[in-house]
Amino acid sequence: MGHPKRWCLALCCLFVFCYGGEGHLLAQTTEKSRTIRKIDIKGNKRVGTAAIKGAVRLKEGDVYNPETVSLDVSSIWAMGYFDNVEVVLEDYEDGLKLTFLVAERPIIKAIIFEGNDALSKGKLEEVLELKEGDYLKYYLVKLAEEKIKELYSKKGFQFVDIRSDVKRLDGEAEVVYRITEGPRATIEGIKFSGNTSFSSRKLLKQIKTRKRRFPKLLFKGIFDSDKFEGDKEKLQEFYINRGWLDIKIDGQLTYSPDRSDIYITFVMEEGERYHVSEITVKGNKLFTTHELLWAMKLQKGGPFLPPGMEEDARQIRTLYGEQGYITAMVGTKRSFNVLEATVNIFYEIEEGQRVFIEEVKITGNEKTKDNVIRRDLSFLPGERFDSVRIHDSKERLEGTGYFDAQNPAAVGIYNEAGSRPDLANAVVEVKEGRTGLLRFGGGFGLNSGLFGDISYTDRNFNAFDTPKSLHDFITGDAFRGAGHILNIRLSPGMKRNEATVSLTNPAIFDSPYSAGGSLFFFTRKREDYTEERRGTRFSLGRMITKNISLSLSPEFQDILIKEVHSDAPQAVKDLKGSMTELGAELKAVRDTRDNLIFPTKGSMVESSIEGSGLDVDIVRFGISVTKYKTIFEFPRWGKHVLSFRGTMGVVRPHSGKKEVPVFERYFAGGTGSIRGFDFRGVAPVDSKTKEQIGGDTLLLAGVEETFPIIKRFLSGAFFVDVGKADNNLGLGKMRASIGTGLRITLPFLGRMSIGLDFGIPIMKQSEDNTKLMSINIGGAGAGAY
Repeated sequence: MGHPKRWCLALCCLFVFCYGGEGHLLAQTTEKSRTIRKIDIKGNKRVGTAAIKGAVRLKEGDVYNPETVSLDVSSIWAMGYFDNVEVVLEDYEDGLKLTFLVAERPIIKAIIFEGNDALSKGKLEEVLELKEGDYLKYYLVKLAEEKIKELYSKKGFQFVDIRSDVKRLDGEAEVVYRITEGPRATIEGIKFSGNTSFSSRKLLKQIKTRKRRFPKLLFKGIFDSDKFEGDKEKLQEFYINRGWLDIKIDGQLTYSPDRSDIYITFVMEEGERYHVSEITVKGNKLFTTHELLWAMKLQKGGPFLPPGMEEDARQIRTLYGEQGYITAMVGTKRSFNVLEATVNIFYEIEEGQRVFIEEVKITGNEKTKDNVIRRDLSFLPGERFDSVRIHDSKERLEGTGYFDAQNPAAVGIYNEAGSRPDLANAVVEVKEGRTGLLRFGGGFGLNSGLFGDISYTDRNFNAFDTPKSLHDFITGDAFRGAGHILNIRLSPGMKRNEATVSLTNPAIFDSPYSAGGSLFFFTRKREDYTEERRGTRFSLGRMITKNISLSLSPEFQDILIKEVHSDAPQAVKDLKGSMTELGAELKAVRDTRDNLIFPTKGSMVESSIEGSGLDVDIVRFGISVTKYKTIFEFPRWGKHVLSFRGTMGVVRPHSGKKEVPVFERYFAGGTGSIRGFDFRGVAPVDSKTKEQIGGDTLLLAGVEETFPIIKRFLSGAFFVDVGKADNNLGLGKMRASIGTGLRITLPFLGRMSIGLDFGIPIMKQSEDNTKLMSINIGGAGAGAY
């Protein structure tokens, strides 16, 4: 028989499987047809029975269904209050009794931290997803370990160890986190190894990781593993983009014996730099291969720069686009030589057909006149479809301020099929928005006193577009569409009052010439007298290039000197009364700033010559230069901007006059001039009264670094100012100051800002008036003299 015991065991298992399985199937079949007579909940102490039954789908009287019971168990579990849920099924009154046995989770009585010397309990609790009074969830306890460890790592505790423990008693629990902080590690050194092609200083500029240095509040030197890995990728990209395609970079961390100092070493295996072996161009008929190669950045024998290949493809498309081949396509390929570090580059060109402009269509301009838009377009029907001119025209239209500034797609220029394959329509699509801007501002300045500022500017004004209803006027659908610039400004104050109304046509008869006129009123309380001016000014200008403009501005004004103090200098007393002045100013401006309010690069150069007659006979020449440069940028903080400024002015009498009137002379000092000195506190003085009476020349220069403290809201500044107001252009009697300041921006009030500067004179004269602090609160006009 072999093994009789094994045969008996096999027969027993077969019997149990067949008859036992049949009985189980029979029981399930029987239970499915039975009615649930009662549903009971047991084991709950804090959670109400009604709340649990509310999560159960089955009701008393329903037919038993095991699938529904399984779903009900899941629903009770999802309530989050229980560690375990079981089901008991019993016979009950010709039916079934269904009992859910629940084991409630304990309530967290306390969360305790041990060993947290560097971080407070409050700081640690901020990262937890559980709190006292919650039901205990073990996965949240473990998740909190990782959150606490991450928080410590951000503070420099790289070796922190977190252990959690849960103590349960009578339905409550204490969660204890035992923390071993270890030393706080900061980056004390970063070096590069194996970098023969680039200096360590240049490579350091490519990475975000920084060592600890002054000021330590900003440069804490905390190690960030994600930033560290990203730096390795940035360095690799830096090398590859410059031709070192086989570069390998490794990052190594070493620690001081007490593990409080971290030293980072980036190890480079540069390999060979790849060069261009051959450049092959195919499919070009319009341009010769030599012409295309001359326009390319990559050259045969030169280094292979991967981004340069795509730039050259774009340049080829641009060359074809300028000639009207707007469908030209350029494909690129490259192959590597096996025996040397060289690359063969291939450009495959599909020229397509030259396309000419059949019609220029303007769409979307409900208010703005067609001619106002067309005058900023540099293409006409019948000309070739020049993609470069299309792009320039789009940028010009976006800069006019005519259209919806909040919409990134406010201006679009695209082509549509014309009547022949070689013709296309240029469609200019615009989305109009409100062009009028009403501003309210004001503030206080030591230079200008307390003042208010109300201004309205509309860059698409049309005096003949009168409102057809009150609704048109309220919604801004009136007085729009001609592209004229209207500016109304009222600035009342304690020391000065100013009102201006101006209207400018930036393109007379759609030409590059502009013309405008203004009416103005100005009064200012000086130290020894009050100066009042009212008059009118006209201007005629022309844009020479995108950044250079010329203007000629005739002006007529009435000047009143009143309220002259008895102890005023004789030069002031002699001017008491009313005078008329007729003059003209010729001005040239070159402006390449990237932002008119907060520039970070570019420059502003203004030069002017002014002559006047009647009661005031003077000739004035002035030039001012301001240069902006971003010296470095921190992504989380913003840009550090260095600005250089210089100003020179000369005013002289003519027509036999002996001297320049006091109100036309130069004074220095205060905001915008030489900080650390009082407003108009630097100037030649009257020999008898020792009061400043102004000079015939002005020299100013300054250097300022601004840096962000709170991005977009608060900036700091360091500055050096030098200059003088005198009667000669020599460098004698120069004044100088050094100082620091704050710039507070209030974006919710438009351009309103607060400037606070503390200047210390380091070169001065005995007759100067000094002032430690200069403050300006307000928007446009805050620093006006």
